Amino acid sequence: MELWVKVGGETVKLQGSLKAIYESLLEKFNENPQILAFNGTKKERRRFKRELRCASRDLLKAAKNYLNWYKNCKRLFN
Repeated sequence: MELWVKVGGETVKLQGSLKAIYESLLEKFNENPQILAFNGTKKERRRFKRELRCASRDLLKAAKNYLNWYKNCKRLFN
């Protein structure tokens, strides 16, 4: 998946899995970045949009929610 975001005057491209992108978002940004574009598989795009809707279009909150969900799922199946 690819995600282009803008923070202040800087444009940043993030690549990798949805999990990797969300982890890098939480590490790199303190303020909420603006989404410019995203591209990925159909499944990734659906999941990304769903998380944004649940987080009221707040990208950092969506990242936290997704990573919590991911950790809980991993814990259940181990």
